[in-house]
Amino acid sequence: MKHGNISTVLIARGAFADIYEPAWSRSLNEMGIETGIFDPHGLTLPGILGRVERRILFGPGIKRIQNEMVERVKRERPDVTLLYQGHYFNRETIERIRPFTFVAGYHNDDPFGPKKGMLRYRLLLPALPLYHGYHVYRWGNRGEALAHGVPRVEVLKPYYIPWLDYPRELSLDEEKHWGTDLVFAGHVENDLRVECLYRAIRAGIRTKIYGEDRFWRPALLPDTYREVGPIRKVIGDDYRRAICGSKIAASFLSKWNRDEYTRRSFEIPACKVFMLSERTPALQELYEEGKEAEFFSSPEEFVEKLKYYLANAEVRNKIALAGYQRVQSSGHDVYSRMRQWLSDIDRWREETVDDEWV
Repeated sequence: MKHGNISTVLIARGAFADIYEPAWSRSLNEMGIETGIFDPHGLTLPGILGRVERRILFGPGIKRIQNEMVERVKRERPDVTLLYQGHYFNRETIERIRPFTFVAGYHNDDPFGPKKGMLRYRLLLPALPLYHGYHVYRWGNRGEALAHGVPRVEVLKPYYIPWLDYPRELSLDEEKHWGTDLVFAGHVENDLRVECLYRAIRAGIRTKIYGEDRFWRPALLPDTYREVGPIRKVIGDDYRRAICGSKIAASFLSKWNRDEYTRRSFEIPACKVFMLSERTPALQELYEEGKEAEFFSSPEEFVEKLKYYLANAEVRNKIALAGYQRVQSSGHDVYSRMRQWLSDIDRWREETVDDEWV
C-alpha cells in the first residue's frame, strides 16, 4: 500500500528506546508502509572503546556505520530514508545516499539550543543543508533549522502510543508498590522541578520520583533525598504503572531543550491521570486549563494546586477524564503523527521532483 507515492521507508536509529524509531516503524507498517530499521548501535567497537566512539563520533565504528548505511540505501533504494537524530552521519554520508532516496531527518531534542555545542551535534549541524526535508519537535526549532540551510522544515509534535499509554487498573500489590499522591518520572535539571518537588515533600505530600539516582541525589537536599531515595529509573510498563499509580502526575519542561510541551504532555492524559504541568502558551492551546489539565508557573502555585486537587478527588477525576478524552479526540497518538509525517514528506517529494534522487 502507498501513501501518495510513498511505499517504502528506511529508518536509521539514533535514539535508544522503543518509544522512538520502533514506534514509528510499527505504526507505519500497520498503516501499510513497508518500513525497515537500520540499527547502528552494534557497529561501533565493543566496550569502552565503543562508548568513546559514540561520544566523540569518530573512529572505525563510526566509519563502519556510515559505509553500511550507504550500502543499504543503495541496495534497497527506499522511497524515504529517515535519519532519526542523525548524529552518526556527516555531510559525505548524506551526499552519497541522496541520489538513491529522499533524505529526511527528525530530532526529538534541541540541536540549536543551549547544548548545541555538544559533541553529539558536531556531524549533524554541518550536514543539515543536505537533507531534503527535516522535522523538528518544537516551533522554535523550525526557524533555526531553516537558518541552518535545511530547505524544508515542519514541526512534528510528540505523541502517546496507544499500545503502551493507556489507563491501567492496578492490583492491590501494585497499588501498594506504585501508589502515591504525586509522581514525577524524568531527568533532573536545576530549574523549577527541584524546588517544586522539595516544597511538595515538605508540605507532607506523598511523593515519588523516578529517574537516575546518580543525578537526582546530588540535586536534592539530604533530608529530601531521605524521603524519596533511592531513586530508580522506570521504563516500559513500569513507567506507566508509576503514572497510573499516582493521583497527580507532574510534568516539568526542559530548559535545556527549551520545551513548550513534552512527551509526558500526551502520555499522562492518555493514561487518564490528572496532569499538573508547567504553564506555556502551547500547552494552553492543547488543553483547557482547569478543565482538561492544570498548570502552574511557580513552586507556590504548584503546591497550592496539589493541595486543592488532592483534597477534591471528584474535581480531580473529572479533569483527568476530560484530558483523556481531549488527547484522544485531538489526534495526539503516534498514528496521527505518522499520517502528518507521510503527508509532509509526500508534498516535499513533489516539490523536489527534479532533484537528483528521482
